[in-house]
Amino acid sequence: MTESKISIEGFRMHQAILDEFRFIRDQSFERPPASAYVVYMTMLKQMHIEQNQRGMLKEYNLSAWSKKLGISYSTLWGGKRFLEDHHFVKEEIREGLPVLMLKDVEKYNTPEHNGGVLNYLIIPHALFETNILAEFVRTSNPEGIELLLSLLNQFRTGMSFSKTSEIEKIKQERTMKTLKLQLNKNAKGVRKTLSVLEALFSIEFTGVELRKKQIWIKKVSFSLKSECVEESTDEFNVSPLLAKLSKELTYFFEGHQIKYKPRDQIDVMISFKQEVIKKLNYLKDEDEVHYTVRDQFIKNFFLETIDQIGAHIHTEKNRKGSFHFYSIGAFFRMAFRKYLPGALNNIPYGLISNAKIREHTITGQIPELDGVI
Repeated sequence: MTESKISIEGFRMHQAILDEFRFIRDQSFERPPASAYVVYMTMLKQMHIEQNQRGMLKEYNLSAWSKKLGISYSTLWGGKRFLEDHHFVKEEIREGLPVLMLKDVEKYNTPEHNGGVLNYLIIPHALFETNILAEFVRTSNPEGIELLLSLLNQFRTGMSFSKTSEIEKIKQERTMKTLKLQLNKNAKGVRKTLSVLEALFSIEFTGVELRKKQIWIKKVSFSLKSECVEESTDEFNVSPLLAKLSKELTYFFEGHQIKYKPRDQIDVMISFKQEVIKKLNYLKDEDEVHYTVRDQFIKNFFLETIDQIGAHIHTEKNRKGSFHFYSIGAFFRMAFRKYLPGALNNIPYGLISNAKIREHTITGQIPELDGVI
């Protein structure tokens, strides 16, 4: 067994978007207010909830976020207006309904448009359970949010290179001089900002001296608290593939003008994970290391199945004049279950047999594929 790696449990914010905020801050006379950062992060959180990698929000509710975060609606509305005025977000009509579109998110989620590299930081879900955002808005402290995002960016990079599974050993450091400049505050103001960040970070001061009844701090070190991280549970490395297929599902729904809620999309992906991926977890290539055959099969099977569903919808519309799902998730689950046995015949039986033996050896349980083929 390899040592489990740790990662921030949260959702993406692309570096290019953060760079746009910084450009406005440094090159214009209109500084992004703390409320603009907060509203944008709540939109990214909503995008994560809706599982829409194209940057389209169907159920964003500013009033609900106002209550959740304890920030006045009028203040958040001002932040949203800033985002609209600077083209971070715009309202559009899709299928007769108003939606919010986050600019360039789909482009940045597609690596081939970025030289094959995804460049993002992770915003922890735990942030919305703290008073950090409310406090920085209340005190008009966008610099505090910028420090938060800068630290999260560095921690994601640090974790990707670290071999330890102990979060307290992964640290980021800042000198007090750097923090004064970044936060545009004196030492006392810096300490106040850091006290707010302690909801997510363990903070240590080094080189502390007492000079003429004043505390002097040379350096500050930060480490993430356990609320922000999780051990990687994607043992079979299927999460990136599921994310890509979820995006394909969005195209499918829109292409067939199917009205759906974010919960429907989540239900479909859960059913696919349970009915298909779970059964193929132990299917490896002939080298018994890689999952190339499995991943290609999963991708092809998903796309072929939704194509068959699309053909069925088209046939029923021609026959009856319309088509309605009783339950989108249940309908897709039945389709996955129906078409899987036949599709598995395209995989060499030797690989199937080895997968069954491997699963039984490791788990001691009856292999998932036994009930399918």
